[in-house]
Amino acid sequence: MGPLNKGLPMRTSVVAWLGASAVGLLGLGCEQDEARELVPTIARAPADPLAGSELASCAVYLEERCQAGRLERCALYAPQAGEFVAQPDPLLRRVLLYDRWYDLYMSPNGLTAERTFNRAMPGDAPEEEWGALDSFGGYAGEGDAAIWTGTALVADAFRYAATGTEADYQRMEDKTRAMLRDFEVTGVPGYLARFHFLVVPPGTPLADRIMMRAVDVAAMGGRDLPVEAPEAIAGLPAEYATGVPDGAGGTVPGEVWWHGHPSIDQYTGPMTAFPLVYNLLRDEELKAAIVQHMTCYLKRLRRLEVRNLHDNPEVLAELTGFFAGADANFDADDIDLTQLDTLVAYYLPDLNRESAAGFDRTCPEDLAWTATRVLDASSQTFMTDMLDLAGDISTTGDTPMPNGIAHFYIVNVRGGDASHMIHLAAMAYYFTGDERYRRFLHEELIGRLRAPEVALTMMAFRLPDWCFRYYGDHITYNTHWQLLTLLGDSPLRDTMLRVMEEEAWQKALSNHKSAKFNAMYASTVPAGLATGRDQALAELMAQLQDFGGNGGSLDAPRRTYSRDRQAIIDALPAGNTLRCPSEDERRRCEEAGDIFGVPLESEDISYACDGRPGECQLETGECADALASEGLPPSLRRYADFMWQRGPFELGEGVAVEGQKQSPGTDLSEPYWMSRYYRFLTEGEGQVLAWQDLGACP
Repeated sequence: MGPLNKGLPMRTSVVAWLGASAVGLLGLGCEQDEARELVPTIARAPADPLAGSELASCAVYLEERCQAGRLERCALYAPQAGEFVAQPDPLLRRVLLYDRWYDLYMSPNGLTAERTFNRAMPGDAPEEEWGALDSFGGYAGEGDAAIWTGTALVADAFRYAATGTEADYQRMEDKTRAMLRDFEVTGVPGYLARFHFLVVPPGTPLADRIMMRAVDVAAMGGRDLPVEAPEAIAGLPAEYATGVPDGAGGTVPGEVWWHGHPSIDQYTGPMTAFPLVYNLLRDEELKAAIVQHMTCYLKRLRRLEVRNLHDNPEVLAELTGFFAGADANFDADDIDLTQLDTLVAYYLPDLNRESAAGFDRTCPEDLAWTATRVLDASSQTFMTDMLDLAGDISTTGDTPMPNGIAHFYIVNVRGGDASHMIHLAAMAYYFTGDERYRRFLHEELIGRLRAPEVALTMMAFRLPDWCFRYYGDHITYNTHWQLLTLLGDSPLRDTMLRVMEEEAWQKALSNHKSAKFNAMYASTVPAGLATGRDQALAELMAQLQDFGGNGGSLDAPRRTYSRDRQAIIDALPAGNTLRCPSEDERRRCEEAGDIFGVPLESEDISYACDGRPGECQLETGECADALASEGLPPSLRRYADFMWQRGPFELGEGVAVEGQKQSPGTDLSEPYWMSRYYRFLTEGEGQVLAWQDLGACP
C-alpha cells in the first residue's frame, strides 16, 4: 500500500484499516486567516500577445482550414519578431504534437482515455493511419477518466498562463466544462462520476468521439447508473441524443449512463485543477459551479469514529505490533501510535444501484462536525461492527452495497489523508470566505485532530520498491502541492513545506526522477529548505527532453511496445545500477502477516530462478527481478497511461500485441507547461499558435 489507498480491501481490524501512513502529533500554532492570505499559483489571466493584431490564435497545432477562400494552417508564431517560426524548438514542437493528438484522438466526450487499435500499430505509423476510424479498437482506462481529465485541465491552465492566447483560453474553458459535466451527470452536487458513456445494443459499430458500451442494458453493473434528463445537461455529445452511425447511413440510438464508485484519486483531478483555473475563468456561472461542487463534496463527507481503543488490549497489541516494528520509518519526534484513543475518518457514501432510492441528492447544509457512525472498541460487538464496516468499504468486484462507502480519509492517522482534508477546507474557504470552513480547518482539523502533524508522517510507512503501489505517491503529492499554492506565510504553510521536503522528497521521490513531482517540488519549496532543488530541476529538464514515442521515434505517441530486458540493462545511464531486494524487503512484500487472523495484503516478488537478465538470487533459493537504482529515463521506461504515477525502476516489458494501446500524453504536457510558466525552461518563450495564410484554398 502507498501513502494513500484508493479504498479499503476486505479486512476486519482497526489496524488493517489504518492503511499505509501512520500517526504523528507534534504540536504547532496556526494563524486564523492563513487560508486566504496567499494568491493562488496563477493569480490572473495573462495578456493576449495577439490582441490588436490581424492574426487570430488557434489551438490545434497543424490543423488546416479554408477561411474566406484562403487556406490557413495553425502554426507557431513569434509576436515579438512578427513572423512565423520556421524551425520550432524540438521539445516545444513535440509537446504541441502531443497536445494535438490528445485533443483529436484521446479526449472522447471531453474526458481522457487511452486509445486502442484493432491491430498492431508500428511506431512509425503516420497519424493518418493510427488516427483513422478503421484502426480504432475502442478506449481503455475509462475508469480513470476523472483524474486524467483533471490532469489535462492542469496542463491546459498552465498552457494558457504561458501563452495568453484566446484560443488557449477557450481550450481551458472547454476542459473545465468537461470536468464539471462529470459531476453534473450524477445529479448530485459534489458527487463525481468516473466517466459517462452511451449504452448501445451489441454489435453497434464503434464511434471514437464518445465513450460507449455495446451491451444489453440488463448487463450493466451495480455501480453504473442512468443519467437522468441528459438533455438538460449542456455540452453532452450530440451522439447522446442522435445515436451513433450504424454504418449504413442511419443511426443507432442509445441510453446515457455514468460509472460511479469514485475513489480519492479520481477526486484529485478536479481538486488539483479547479483552484488553478478559478481566477482565469471569465464566466461567473462556471466559477460558481466549481464552488458548488467542491464545497458540496466536502460537506457530503460523513464522519466516522472508532473510539476507546485503549479499552481493547487486543487492538492495542495489534496496533503496537503493526506500527512499532522495523517496517516504519518515523522521525525521532513522531508520536507513539498507541497513544491514539479515537480514530477519526471522513467518508463519502457510495451512490449505487442499492443505495440510489434513499440517497440524499441535495447539497448538505453544513460540514460533518460530529460522527454519524461510531464503533466502540470496548464493545462486545466491536469485531462484528468492524466486519460490517469492511464490507461497506470493500472495493472488490462490482457488488453495490446499500450502505457502501466510496472512499475515506482517516484524518488523524494517515498523512496523505490529513493533507487532503486540510486542502479541501482551505480550498472551500478560499473560494467562499465562509467562516464555517475556516473554523473547520482551524478548530477541528488543526486544533482537535492535529492534521498538520499527521501530515508530517506522510511517508512513514512504505513497502519496498518491489511491491510498492506508486499511484499512492501521485495521489498524495498532487493535491499537497495544490494546498501549498493556496496557503500564505504561516506556521501551517511552514509545516506543509516540511512535508513536501522531508516526507515527499527525502523519504520517497528523490530518486524517482519524476518530471511532474520535480516541477511541483521546485515551484513551491523555497531554495533555503529544498535540499534537492538543483537536482530536481536538472532531472526535470532531462526527463522532458527524453520524453517521446517509445516505438523508435521521439516525435510519435507512446504505445505498448515490448522492451527487451537485457537491452534496457545495457542502456542504463552511468551511475544507474541494478539492485536486489534484501531478505527483509522480500519478507515485507510477501509475508505481510495477519491482523486478528485475517491475512494482510501481500505480493509475491520471488519465483523459480530461470536465468533471465538481471536476476537476483534470494536467500530462499528463489529469485527476484532486479530494479534500477534510479528512475529510468522515459525512453527506457515501460508504457504507462501516465508515467509519473507508475513504477520508475522496472526493467523491460512484454506485450501481446505491439503498439495496440496509446497513451493520452498528458504526462508530457503537464510538466512541460508547468515548467514554461515557472520559467524553468525558456526555449520557445513568447511563441504562440496562430492561423498562417498559405494561399488560396485548393
